[in-house]
Amino acid sequence: RLVQLNVKTVFGVPGDFNLEMLDYIEDCEDLLWAGNANELNAAYAADGYARVSKGLAVLVTTFGVGEISALNGVAGMMAERLPLLHIVGMPSTKLQSSRALLHHTLGDGRFNEFELMSGQITAHTARLQRAEGAGELIDELIKVALKECRPVYLAFPTDLNHVKIPADRLNTLLPSPASSPPPASAADITLEGPAKEFIDKVVELYEKAVDPIVLVDVFASRFGMEDWALQLVEGTGMTFFQTPMGKASLDETHPQYGGCYLGSNSFPAVQNLVEKADLVISLGSLLTDVNSGGFSVGIDQDSLVEFQPDCLKIGLSVYPSLSIRDVLPILVKRLATLSKKTRFLNGAAKRKNGVVVVPNAEDEADEAKFGKGVITQKYLWPRMQKFFQEGDVILAESGTAVFATFDIPYPKGATSLTQILWGAIGWSVGATLGAAMAVRESKQEDRRTVLLCGDGALQLSLQEIGTMIRQGLTPFLFILNNDGYEIERQIHGITAKYNNIQPYNHSLLLDFLSPVSENDDAPPSTKRRYHRVSTRNQLDNLLKDPEFQAGNVIQLIEIMMPRNDAPRTLLTQAKIISKINGTV
Repeated sequence: RLVQLNVKTVFGVPGDFNLEMLDYIEDCEDLLWAGNANELNAAYAADGYARVSKGLAVLVTTFGVGEISALNGVAGMMAERLPLLHIVGMPSTKLQSSRALLHHTLGDGRFNEFELMSGQITAHTARLQRAEGAGELIDELIKVALKECRPVYLAFPTDLNHVKIPADRLNTLLPSPASSPPPASAADITLEGPAKEFIDKVVELYEKAVDPIVLVDVFASRFGMEDWALQLVEGTGMTFFQTPMGKASLDETHPQYGGCYLGSNSFPAVQNLVEKADLVISLGSLLTDVNSGGFSVGIDQDSLVEFQPDCLKIGLSVYPSLSIRDVLPILVKRLATLSKKTRFLNGAAKRKNGVVVVPNAEDEADEAKFGKGVITQKYLWPRMQKFFQEGDVILAESGTAVFATFDIPYPKGATSLTQILWGAIGWSVGATLGAAMAVRESKQEDRRTVLLCGDGALQLSLQEIGTMIRQGLTPFLFILNNDGYEIERQIHGITAKYNNIQPYNHSLLLDFLSPVSENDDAPPSTKRRYHRVSTRNQLDNLLKDPEFQAGNVIQLIEIMMPRNDAPRTLLTQAKIISKINGTV
């Protein structure tokens, strides 16, 4: 069934209760066992894989110690709506029924406590207990994951590993993942009742509007609606904006792109255009504290139309039985027949060669503060913007990196991977593995995988770089070394020792995580490369190097940056977080 769903890589860690199950995975020529360093990283890798593949991810752990280690990563996928099948190898049904005092248990004879834990952070859990009905149980569980874009949990006892069940169910394919776009024919459906009422009201609002816009958020991409969102924008001429969680859902070099909107933390020009619009068609919004600039969204409720996966809204009116997938294609077709609204085209931000330019990228005061030629946040991100290429998969860790990327538009076809809602530090390293695996499976050889991670976050999950090397992946690993947890310092404790970390010698990292003996006589530098840059000239020369840009080997780039320097959006958000936390 997994092969039918186009799953090609399975993530996880072996344990004595899943080993015989892993034999079947290893023997399947259509499945690759990733072999992660630990279960937490495996869950992070599954997260990145699901985001890039736009399909189901699969995680296999062992009972108790293994599954609990993975729960932080599973919870992140629950929060950010990503489909996952978490298979947990369990003791046999006989041992469970006898309440045996086994290792990996709490020693109290219970075998359901960990499933109950997972039940709080998954859409559904199920336990295989017999061969009868097993195929149906598995299918129904996977359907939930695909329909809701959320994790599900399957307990798999060891005594069922080798039991055969009828294959007849495989003749009926499961529904496509929710992340796959609805067919073009969806726009030809004739609606009645609440759906027709909703469409008619939106058309009426659109015809009256002078300054309408489209706001694209995370659920537009999670539920496969990017193409329909683009048709809406181009069919109406409306300017569109994207939130941090919706970043790069649509092409940010598009002439109708206005910028990134996050309430009062937006650029003033962007905030002004969004909040004075007399109609805002919001696609898949998720107004978390960071995604909304500390709950500072200033959109007039009366002018707001919301498309969500499980309901639609106009102002205060809610249509609970409708979803973005059902209705947006029909609205696109209706609005395309009406006059275009192009008032704000190219109006939100300064552009150069069609690309939005970051304001005030250069700041002489920074050099005066931190030293001549030092790589500051204001310098780094516009320079990285020039390095990015079409089709890049860009992962920004939940620190200075993710906040900096809000302000720099990505190139055409780029994919933005962030974990803004769950915000687990260290997520991005494991997710880079999963993303790079999915990119390789897509056979799009020109797509590069680029990690942007702080030195502190790296320490939580760096073991997975070894898995990248073993799997022959070649991502760019940009490590921003500002000597500790800069995001925490900006929130609270600018000089506190608890925001310090043990400095690592990153120059040894790729060699340390590689085999002692090479398979051939080629020098290690041809298989992996480490770069350390401390000045703007060094960084610029490296990023311009064609051999470096090609990304044919895994490369770790350590960028030395000053402490107590942070991007604009982080400085503002840190004050918001401090206020919410009651510390100021």
